[in-house]
Amino acid sequence: MSKRYSNEEVQEILREATMMQKDPEISPEQLLEIASEVGISAQTLQKAEQSWLERQKVTQKQAKKRRKFIRFNLIPYLVVSVFLVLLNLATTPRDFWSIYPILGWGLGVAIEGSCLYSQGKQNINAPFGLK
Repeated sequence: MSKRYSNEEVQEILREATMMQKDPEISPEQLLEIASEVGISAQTLQKAEQSWLERQKVTQKQAKKRRKFIRFNLIPYLVVSVFLVLLNLATTPRDFWSIYPILGWGLGVAIEGSCLYSQGKQNINAPFGLK
C-alpha cells in the first residue's frame, strides 16, 4: 500500500519543491495543469485564487495601517515622552509630573495598537476567507 499525504504535507512538499526549482515562477497555465493532475477543477482553482487575492489585499491593507500607526502615533508618542521627561528633569526634578501625560497618552496608543494588531491576526489567520 502506498503512502498517502495530508493536505498540509502536500503543501509543504510542493513549497519545498518550488524553492528548489531554478525558476520558482509558475505560470497560470502550469498552475492549472498541476491542479488538474491532482483532481482540482478549473472552477475550484479560480475560486481559490480569488480567495487568495482577497486575503492578499487584506494583508496589504493591514500592513499599511500598521505603518501609518507607527509613523503617526507611536513615534510621536515616544519623541514627546522623551521630551517631557527631559523637560521635567530640567525644571522640577523632585516632582516627576511627566509620568501622568505619558501614561495617559500611552494608554490610548496601547489600546489602538492592540486593536490594530489583534484585528490583523484575525484576518490573516482566517483560512480561505472564513472568519
